[in-house]
Amino acid sequence: MDFILNHLFVILLICIVLFVVLPLIMKLFKTAITLAIIVLLLGAAGVFGSGFLKNLQKPIAATQSFTAHTIEPVIKKDLTAAKFNYNPQTKRYEIQSALFKLDGVSDQNKATVEINKKNYTIDVSFIKSFIDKQIAKQDNQKT
Repeated sequence: MDFILNHLFVILLICIVLFVVLPLIMKLFKTAITLAIIVLLLGAAGVFGSGFLKNLQKPIAATQSFTAHTIEPVIKKDLTAAKFNYNPQTKRYEIQSALFKLDGVSDQNKATVEINKKNYTIDVSFIKSFIDKQIAKQDNQKT
């Protein structure tokens, strides 16, 4: 009984959190998710105007544009001077030059490129033929 009286304040705080605050947070979370789903459905149905879905895609297009206008030219420019390493067991390749370092897997279109000590995940389909040629060239040298 002394333990309960000595820790009454802590016990009351725990009860308030468990029975008042936690259910309130859960109710707010459910409401926020429900509202987000309703807004997306209404937007897809055209209630917010025809540009709603286009506006949602603007950040994606901006990222693709950034990649196409900054990273891809750097890679294409320095690709001929780059060193290519391929590990057939893991299917991982590395392309390294003075300007960039690109790491990826041969059967995937995504790779990580490091330029100016910053990493970006990019679509490497623009150099897929180069990668395939280098892998075939390396395989031919081993046989």
